[in-house]
Amino acid sequence: MTPAVTIAICTRDRARILAETLTHLRATVGEAPDAVEVLLVDNGSSDATPEVASRFADWPAFRSVTEPRPGLSHARNRALAASAAEWLLYLDDDAFVWPGWLDALRGAIAREGVVLIGGPIEPRFEAPPPAWFDPASVRRTFGPEGPLSDAAAREGFSGGNLGVRRSALEAVGGFDGRLGMIAGTLGLGEETELAGRLVDWFGNATWHAPAMGVDHLEPAWKQTPRYVARRAFVNGRQAWRYVGGGRGRKAGFSALKAAKQAGTGLLRLPLAVVRPGALHGALKGLATGAGAAVGVVRAARSSGTASGDA
Repeated sequence: MTPAVTIAICTRDRARILAETLTHLRATVGEAPDAVEVLLVDNGSSDATPEVASRFADWPAFRSVTEPRPGLSHARNRALAASAAEWLLYLDDDAFVWPGWLDALRGAIAREGVVLIGGPIEPRFEAPPPAWFDPASVRRTFGPEGPLSDAAAREGFSGGNLGVRRSALEAVGGFDGRLGMIAGTLGLGEETELAGRLVDWFGNATWHAPAMGVDHLEPAWKQTPRYVARRAFVNGRQAWRYVGGGRGRKAGFSALKAAKQAGTGLLRLPLAVVRPGALHGALKGLATGAGAAVGVVRAARSSGTASGDA
């Protein structure tokens, strides 16, 4: 029987945490959940990931495939190609689903006309965060149950707990392979870019299911000023991609974002002297602004090159 839902877990060189995630998922959703399969996509791992997959070969709901091209977006598109299910639910390889997650998922996909669903993501800290780190920065919440606002629909949901209707994902061409994590290189924005294309094709066809939540591992190495700044910079640098219209409009949006974020960061910086928690917001604002400024320059150069070739 063709499953209604494929729970797709894309992974690369994360054998230890993958084993924990699969064990938790198996205990939560059961051995053979009705019309549901669990599909592991190994994105070219060089560690013990194949051995971990083999340990779950006796799980009736489980199977695995490989995607040799490095990149999370390629792995997600491999899941689309390997599945015949009506819905693809993408789950991070370090996400523990909540009790009732599967029931909430089934309720969301039963909504007529919906093509994109998501749920909250709460941090599961590997170690207590330092005083300057804002725990709220790694929480993903989307308001009450129901469709997102029209503006929020273009940003979509976080990819660690994201469902997409197969026909819609195929119609827009899947995930953009140029975006997202590629091997060990930090990349962001593939889910937001996809959400924008889905809105262009289908309008606001989103559904937020608050009970469809996960606890996402936040390792200690991500709670450093260097990582926070790097992630914010990358996010700011590609912000112009998320806006519709011509390249000039995108560059203009990115310029405004650069000015706003940098200004916010500068205003928060003095507060860090008396309130350590303000350092996180200041650092994030400055780095996002710097990244957005780089995005403006790149967009302008690209536009100039295109004009010169015309």
